Formats: sequence, structure tokens, C-alpha cells
Amino acid sequence: MKTRYFAFFASVLLTIGLRAENEVYRTWTDSQGRKLEATFRGIEDGQVFLQIRNGYVYRLPLDKLSAADQEAARTLKPQGLGIPADPNLAQAAARIDMLVDAGLAKAGQKPNPLASDEQFVRRVYLDIAGRIPTREEALEFITDTSVSKRAKVIDKLLNSEGYRSHLFNYFADMLRVADVAQKARFYTYQDWLKGQIAENTPWDKLVFTMMTADGKLLDNGATGYLLRDAGMRLDNLSLTLSTFLGANVSCAQCHDHPFADWTQRQFYEMAAFFGATETYGTRGSKGYGMQNMRRVLASIDDRRIQQQAKNILRVNAMAVEDGSENDLKLPDDYKYPDGKPGDLVKPKLVTWADDKTKKAYQGVQTKNEEDLRTQFAKWMTSPDNPRFAMTIANRLWKRAFGVGIKEPVTDLDDPNASVNPALLHHLATEMVRLKFDMKQFMRLLYNTQAYQREATSHELADGGPYLFPGPVLRRMSAEQAWDSCATLVVGAEVDKFHAHRGQTYAEVMKIDFGEGATKESIVADIEKAARGMRQYGGTKGAAKNKKKRPMQPLISGGDDSIEVAPPVRNGLVLARASELPQPEKDQHFLRMFGQSDRQIADSSSDEGSIPQVLMLMNGEAQRVIGQNDSLVIQTATAQKSPEQQVESLYLSFFSRKPKPDELADAVAALGSGLTMRDLSWVLFNTREFVFVE
Repeated sequence: MKTRYFAFFASVLLTIGLRAENEVYRTWTDSQGRKLEATFRGIEDGQVFLQIRNGYVYRLPLDKLSAADQEAARTLKPQGLGIPADPNLAQAAARIDMLVDAGLAKAGQKPNPLASDEQFVRRVYLDIAGRIPTREEALEFITDTSVSKRAKVIDKLLNSEGYRSHLFNYFADMLRVADVAQKARFYTYQDWLKGQIAENTPWDKLVFTMMTADGKLLDNGATGYLLRDAGMRLDNLSLTLSTFLGANVSCAQCHDHPFADWTQRQFYEMAAFFGATETYGTRGSKGYGMQNMRRVLASIDDRRIQQQAKNILRVNAMAVEDGSENDLKLPDDYKYPDGKPGDLVKPKLVTWADDKTKKAYQGVQTKNEEDLRTQFAKWMTSPDNPRFAMTIANRLWKRAFGVGIKEPVTDLDDPNASVNPALLHHLATEMVRLKFDMKQFMRLLYNTQAYQREATSHELADGGPYLFPGPVLRRMSAEQAWDSCATLVVGAEVDKFHAHRGQTYAEVMKIDFGEGATKESIVADIEKAARGMRQYGGTKGAAKNKKKRPMQPLISGGDDSIEVAPPVRNGLVLARASELPQPEKDQHFLRMFGQSDRQIADSSSDEGSIPQVLMLMNGEAQRVIGQNDSLVIQTATAQKSPEQQVESLYLSFFSRKPKPDELADAVAALGSGLTMRDLSWVLFNTREFVFVE
């Protein structure tokens, strides 16, 4: 019988989707004898969810089915994914799955089976919240019988403190966020960026604000992006184009690009949008009262005050300001016929053409040379600029799946050379449709079947295409590993500690150097700031002393008015990686596990190493995890039987219960004298712990 008759009492919730080939279909019959071939998606609140082959999902009252099928609905295990409550989200996710599955089918490949609940909950916590779930969090999800539990936990995590912390870590690696840059401290920049994440500022607005920010670093943290490369406008532009547009133009900084359609002149024409921008903080800074400051310093005989003032001067001089004229000129060694060395360069924009028979870009002359940075930022972040949306979409896809559709993510010069061009272009369209709402875009990716399939564990072919039968099995990032260790020790409470350094640091360090400032007022401000510097680590020699902790962060337990110190065990501050020094000192767990030094964009590493193995075996982290006051040990010890104790440890470390042979071996080991600490050490040192499955 045609399925349209079934709609008499069924409501269509979702549309469009390709089903995995290994799903089980059966014939369902209603109380009137009408039949429907569908796969069972679940039962909830007396409603049965059935999905037919073309992707439509029907919701039927249980009592409308035949007696035999009512019994089947009560006993069958649901097939595949749960059903998101939002039908628009489900349709959008199904469209992505269609494109992924089409790419697989074209290559004669099949998708991986769907991940188990145990695999999924650990993966989604690590990918969204940046840490493993606690034993209780894992059990809450695994024992949940609702049809939409996967969609619900995704929404829960996207609105968690862990999401904000983990996304900051990603941005910090991408944008080279560091406590110390240009021999000044950039705490206000970090606080600003964390605030943008907390407010879920759309990506286009966030980037636009960074590109157009002006004023002092102490007053406006958004200036930190440009000040990170103060005095190096060409280097900053190269990073800007590769980071936000996937345009690999570093070669064109010195000569015509040998492989892309970028010339050196075109690079300089783009750089001319910053030709009127001054980034102070370098030698010879003229703005924000610096000349008056130097004049006052010259009249002070006290060498101690003079030295303190020099240490404080730089951070107060860090500022972005636009002049009235563009002064960018072609370099002295310019050798091409379209210009001469020393020629003033007029700004020109670049646009990309979808028609691959045309050049990759076309020069567009700007009509107004005022507010050059604003013009550049509007062009770069425009929804009509296909590279901007495509680049962040490709980046976030790689963050979820472990591999980008186009690699490397900093080079999108030829999107059609990606492993799935249709998918890449579609994701860019989705990013624009969602108005660059990164949280909603990630919500979409995590609700796809492609993401929720088992991870691919075999070695990827060197240089060969990966078509996403599922995410790739990958090692935890340094921040995921550290935050998971902290979770084992203190539980979900680790998410509640937040470092608030920018505002306090700015209040301590800010000095009025204006024309109205007197010698006496400046000296008083310098001495006050010097006292604060002793707490914050100062600025003199900061770049040389990164191994030393620059300051003890001010930590809040969620209420900004109450400062609470995070737990400290064996000298380890058990706060999230996002709340610790950026980056950590060289021998810290984070650096040993691949946290970048923030000198090069996107330079963190998830490669294994012998020092990592030694740290897992003998480092302070494993000692802290195995102590009696560690949450994972306390929780396991509180269980009544050895079997329950072993199960508790497995749930804490792996988000799953032990297999029968694992349980038997562990119970026998405990019976022969092995302690909870010993068993936790064994689990901590397994490959399963450090991998995102």
C-alpha cells in the first residue's frame, strides 16, 4: 500500500536524507492493516518514530500499530541516529549527509557504521567541551532512552562553559594568542576574545572588529590582533589572508607567486589598505602621550623611577591609530615592469570568480582612501566574499572530523581541487545562511550521520583523498588531554574557574601621559604600576623569561565579584588550559603534548612522542590522578564491590563499562594486591585514553 495513506494519522517531522546501507528495514502494519516499510528510530512518550528509505520520518501513536508491531516497538533497539527536535536542523544535516554519501558512493566506498553511545558521548564531550565526560555525565547519556538524546547532549554542550574554553583554545592557536608579545602583556586581548565567544558573536562581526579596532590595548582588547604584529604590516596581511581567506600569499610578499595568480604588486595593493595605519609599541612611538612621557622622564634624576617607567612605557604605548595618508611604497628591490621601486601603492581589492576559466581574482579600484581598514574589513567579511565563509567552514569541518575537505586549511586557492567540492561549496552556503553563527554551524555538523559514525582507525593514504566515511581516529590535543586530566581529579567543577586578568592588569598599568599630566602625578602612577607589575610579572625581559610563570591568574568561580583559587595539587594548577598562561612554560604538560608556542599560526601538534609517554608514566599528572583525594579514586573506592569499582574507573577514563575479560582481569588484579591507584595508572597509560574515538 502506498505510504501516502499512512499520513492519515502520521505527521512528517523530517525530510530528505540518505540512509546507511546497513540499517534494518521491516514492514510495519497499523491497526487497519495498512503497511509501511521503514526502519525503527525509537519510541518516546507513546510515539513511534519510523523512517522510510527516502529519508522521511513519521511519528505514529503506538496504539495505532498492530498488536505485533506494538510489541516490536517496545523491544526493538532503535536504528541509527536519534531524531533532532528541530526539523530544519534535521533537513540541513541530512543534506550534508547526502553530499558526503554521494562522494563515498562515487569512489566505491561505504560509510562507517554508526558509533555506539559510549563512543559518541566521549567524542562529543571532547570535541565540543574539550574534555572527557565524568562518570556521571557518561552514565546520564548512556542510560537515557529518549529518541533525541544525541541532539540534546549536543545542545547542552554547545551552551556549556567547556564549549567556550575549548573554542578559545582553538582561536588562540589560530591567532597566535600569547600572554607576551612585543614585550607587552596581552591580557586584555585574551579577555576580549573570551567575551566574544561567550556572547556567540558571529564570525564575520568578530573578525571585522579585530580588523577595524583602534585605540590603546589597555582600553580596547580587540586591538590585540593588529598589535600582535606591530610594525610588521606586510607579515600581518599575509597571515590575515591565509587565516581568514585561505589565500596562501606569503611568496607574493617578496616576488610573484610561482603557483597562484598572486603578483607581488597585487600583494602590496592589498597591503595598502593598512598604509595609513600606525601600530605603536615599537621604537619611536609618537602617539598617546609618549612624547610628554619622555620629556618628563628626562627631568627625573631617580634612576629607579626611570627604569620602572621604561618597563611600563611599552604596554601604555601599544595602540592602533589611523593617519590621514597611505604611505605604503613598493620595495627598493622591486623588479617588475608594472612599477618602480619606491612608487606609492594605491589600494586595490581582490574578488574571486566562481568561473574557473577566469583568473582567480579581479582587481577592483577603491574610490575612497579614507577609512581604508574599514573598506578592507567590509570586503573581507562580506557574505558575498565566497572565500571568507568557505575558509571558516572548512576549518570547523576539520575541527569536527580531523581532516579538512581542502588541505591545508590555509590554502583554498583552488576549492575545486578539494576531495568533495560540492560539499565544500555547500558548507560555505550554509555558513552564510546561518549568518556566520559558529555555534549553529557546529550544531549542524555534530548532528550529521557523518559525524556520528565510527571513527576511521586505519592509516590515511599519504596524499590520497579522505572522503569522510566517519571522523578520523586522532590523538587528543594538548588542551583536551590536560583538561581531561583535570576532570579526572576535580570533575566538572574544573569548568567553573575563569581567569580575569585583562581588566585588573589594565587598571594597574594604565598611566595618563597626556599634556595635563605632571611630573608628580606620573611618578606616583609609575610607582603604583611598578607595585602591580611585581604581582603580574612585569614587562622587562618578559620575552626572555617565558619559562617563568608570568603571574598567578585571578580566578573566578563564576561570579565576577568573588575570586576563587582553583585546586592546586603537587604544584599543578588544575584549571582549564584556557585559564592558564598562554602558552604554558616549556616543560608543562600542555607544551609536552603539543601546545604551540604561539609564534606560528595553527602550529599546535597532536603527534605522539617519547617525552609524552614518559610524562604519562611518571609525570605529576598521573600522580595527582592517583591520589586518594582525586575524584576518580574517591568515586571508585565508594563502590561496594570490586566489580563496581572497576566499572567506575572504566566509565571515568573511557566512558564505557569494561568488557567481560577486562573486568575479570582487573578484579583478579585487585584481589592479588593491585590498588585503585595502580589500576588508574594502567588505564591512564592506554592508547584508548589519549585518542578521540
